[in-house]
Amino acid sequence: MARTRWIAGAAVAVLAAAPYIRTAGFEFVFDDQHLIVHNAFLREPWSPLTAFARHFWHGTPFGAAYYRPLVAASFALNGRLLGWGPAGFHLVNILLHAANAVLLLALARRLGCSDRAALCGAALFAAHPVGAWPVASIAARVDLLPTLFVLLAWCALCAAGGPRAGLSRAASVGVFFLLALLSKESAAAFLVVPVLALRRAKDLDGGTRIGWPVTVSVGAAVVIYLAARRGLGLELLIPRRLIDPLTNPLIRLPRSARILAALELAGRYILYLLAPIRFADPKNYFEQAARPSSLSVEVILSLALLALWSGAIVALWIRRDRTALPLAFSLASFLPASNILFPISSLYAQNFLYMPLAGLCLTGALVLTRAGRRAVPTGGSKARPAEVTQFLVAAVLVAVLATASAAEAGIWRDNLSLLTAWSARFRNYPPAQSALGVALLDRGDPAAAVAPFRRALALTDRSVEAHYNLAVALLLLDRPAEAEQEARAALDLTPGFAPALEIVRRALVRSGGQAPVAPRPPR
Repeated sequence: MARTRWIAGAAVAVLAAAPYIRTAGFEFVFDDQHLIVHNAFLREPWSPLTAFARHFWHGTPFGAAYYRPLVAASFALNGRLLGWGPAGFHLVNILLHAANAVLLLALARRLGCSDRAALCGAALFAAHPVGAWPVASIAARVDLLPTLFVLLAWCALCAAGGPRAGLSRAASVGVFFLLALLSKESAAAFLVVPVLALRRAKDLDGGTRIGWPVTVSVGAAVVIYLAARRGLGLELLIPRRLIDPLTNPLIRLPRSARILAALELAGRYILYLLAPIRFADPKNYFEQAARPSSLSVEVILSLALLALWSGAIVALWIRRDRTALPLAFSLASFLPASNILFPISSLYAQNFLYMPLAGLCLTGALVLTRAGRRAVPTGGSKARPAEVTQFLVAAVLVAVLATASAAEAGIWRDNLSLLTAWSARFRNYPPAQSALGVALLDRGDPAAAVAPFRRALALTDRSVEAHYNLAVALLLLDRPAEAEQEARAALDLTPGFAPALEIVRRALVRSGGQAPVAPRPPR
């Protein structure tokens, strides 16, 4: 059986890559434009190295909120080695997802899962639609890379806790963990694994012994990471001043109301992990009436799911069941990005579910292993039909998930495709409506762009960009009076905003019958 294990790994890699192969022909979209296309820093001679002395959004209009130098360095190297077109970047994302699926298979085996259960867990991870955003969005490499290094650190942790443990294996745990932290701060969730593993599992098969070399290695990784952040003046949490209330309206709510609203949304995320039907949210978080009560069905459901999740971890850990480790990792990587503990930079970010999914798939593999060991054999002739039935059911489920993943990845073809889908799924989210208008303007269709801009402003009239871009669209449609009105609305929100002043000037020129001048394109 050991000689044929590579076949399972190859099958998982193919399954992980297959739904996303066509993304190699997709364009740069959304944050890719800022991080890669218009980021001159990446093209500087030493940017793969100097990225470690810069914040993540260096070279873009956005502020210093994150420290993810390994991702920025990977973008710089990607462009140098495979060209600055989108195909090479998409290809690397596909390969990273395939590598993560194979690593999860290997880790499940190291944790003591049976070959069949490990294959099921890895196949579920490979085909689950949660992977569509991290793989199809180049910028979402910030979820692929840390997951890669967390899985490597976990594999090294299993080796470091084994009978042949040595200082080099213990050191490798810290090195991989540091690389994960340098990819995304959410990798800190891995800390729960060695902490919980201090209480050794009863079943030694798959258990892990945590000694002082591993403790020192992991601790050193944390110290180095925190020192690097401090050297750049980056705080541990995103400063509230850097969170745009249009992008994350929860920042505007009182603490209690924010937590309740975040709980409602967290429930949707959990259900999407369990039943990956198209994720959508019809709520308008800018309305006072949209604030949930503590007795709403959504809040109660979310609290029940989180209580069940955390309660299972505690119960399993008390029993010294190793299943507690991946289950705890999944929860630890879920909560920080859910807006429950503290506000983050965005309201909707399905890509953050990628790391929790890995933990849940490992949990599922361990549960399947236990169920298989408890099953009583009924003889070869009777067992074979049952095995065939189980295989067919699993194959159909994986095929359905892979098909859903391919469909979900398809919306990332270009900005217009993506933002059309988002504006339908989040119809009461102003940034989605406004961004769709910009995509339509970029396609040369100002008439179609007017409606989404108006929709965004109907939801909240505090968006300078929506007022300005609507003014551009109206001027292109030869409606100077309306264009001037929208430009002045932008100036009321941001006095002295130069592009809006230019629109006012050109609208006045147009109204006076002078030769029109094309307005500055929206950005």
